[in-house]
Amino acid sequence: MSGRFAPPDTASGFSQLDASARDELRQIARDSYARGDLSEAIDLQRKVLACGPPSAGDALLLALMLFATRDVSGGIGVLRDSLAHFPGNPALHENLGVCLLTSGQFEASVAACRQALALGSASPNVHDCLCDALHRQGLVEEALQAGRGSLEAKDLRFGGRAPVARIPTGPPPPFNPGNPAENVIAYSLWGAEPRYLVPLLESVRILPHLFPAWSIRVFHDTTVDHNYVTDLSRRGVQMRQMILPPGQPGHRRLLWRFEVIRDPSVKRFLIRDADSLLNIKERVAVDAWLHSDCYFHAMRDWHTHTDLILAGMWGGVGNILPSPTDLFRASTGWRVENDHIDQDILSDTVWPTVRRSMLIHDSVFTGTLGSVPFPPYGALAAGSHVGQNAFVHFSAAG
Repeated sequence: MSGRFAPPDTASGFSQLDASARDELRQIARDSYARGDLSEAIDLQRKVLACGPPSAGDALLLALMLFATRDVSGGIGVLRDSLAHFPGNPALHENLGVCLLTSGQFEASVAACRQALALGSASPNVHDCLCDALHRQGLVEEALQAGRGSLEAKDLRFGGRAPVARIPTGPPPPFNPGNPAENVIAYSLWGAEPRYLVPLLESVRILPHLFPAWSIRVFHDTTVDHNYVTDLSRRGVQMRQMILPPGQPGHRRLLWRFEVIRDPSVKRFLIRDADSLLNIKERVAVDAWLHSDCYFHAMRDWHTHTDLILAGMWGGVGNILPSPTDLFRASTGWRVENDHIDQDILSDTVWPTVRRSMLIHDSVFTGTLGSVPFPPYGALAAGSHVGQNAFVHFSAAG
C-alpha cells in the first residue's frame, strides 16, 4: 500500500562528546516507540536531536513518530529542517514525499519522490508514494508505471531470499466444499471501532450466501465488546480469544489471523481485513484459484495495491508455511516495525516461498510479476474494489 513512512535502519552523526548518553537516550526513545508510548518517544527523540549536532537518522525517526500520531505537519517541518543540513539525503526526500501525500499536497509529493529517485534511492516505498500521488492528480499512465516499478523493486529485494518452507511438487489437494470447518476465512479484531465491527458483522451475514463452503474465524481480545463476541459466536463464527503479551506494540495483533495457516484442522485459508466486505468479485477469483494448480492466491484491485502480498487479500493451502511466530523470527526487520508489520513480513518471508506457486489476480498492474486479470464475471460497481474499506457504505443507522 502506498503512503508508508520508511524510517531509517540506523541513525548517524552522533556528537563524540555526548555519544554514549545520546545513544542511551536514543535507545530508550526507540523502546518507547516500539511499545506504543508515542508521547514519551517523541519527547525523548526531541531531546536526542537537541543534545548534539544535526543527524538525518534522528530527524527521520522523530518524523516517523510524529507521523504515527497523525501530526503530519510536524513531520513535514522536521524533515524540511533536516533537509537544510542534508539536501542530498534521499531518505529525507522520500519520507517528505509520504508526509506531503498524506497532507494532500500531491504535486509537492511527486517532486519529493522524484528527487529521492534522482539521488539514487532504491527504496520501493518511493514508487509506492509516487504511484499514489500521481494517480490522485489524474496522471494514470505515470501512476501505473510507478506502481509496476514498486512491485518489481520489491520482488528484486525479497524474491531471492531463501524460502522458509518447501511447497510440494504435485498439485494441491482438492478443495472440499462439503466441510466448511476446514476452509477458513480468518480475521484479527480488537477494540470498539464501528469501522471494523459493522463490516465484519455484515460479512458474517453474507457468508452463507456467497461463501457457503467456508467458515469464518475471528482472532480477538477482551477489548471487543462481550455482547458482540457472543453474537458472532451464535452466528456460527469460530471465535479465538487472544492475548497481546506485555510490552508488545498493539499492531502485532494483525498477525493473530495468520495463526490459521498452521492449524492442522485447516485445509484452505483466506486472510481478510475486518473493514472489507466479502464480495462476488473475490468469490469468483477464489474459485479460479481453487481450480488451479497453485498453492496460494493473492489479489490486487486498486492503484494503491502495490504490495507483493496484501495482508488482507491472500490465501493458501494450510500447513505449508511456518507459524506466524516463526515467520516473525525469520524476518529481517528490514525497517523499523510499524502498523504494516503484517505486509512487511509477507514480503520478507512468505513471498520468496510462494511466488512460484501463487495465482495473482490483478486488475490494475496486470501482467506484472506474472499476474493475470480477474475472471470476467463478478464485476463490482464502478469505484468499488476488492479490499475496500466498506464502512463508508453504512449509514449511522446501520
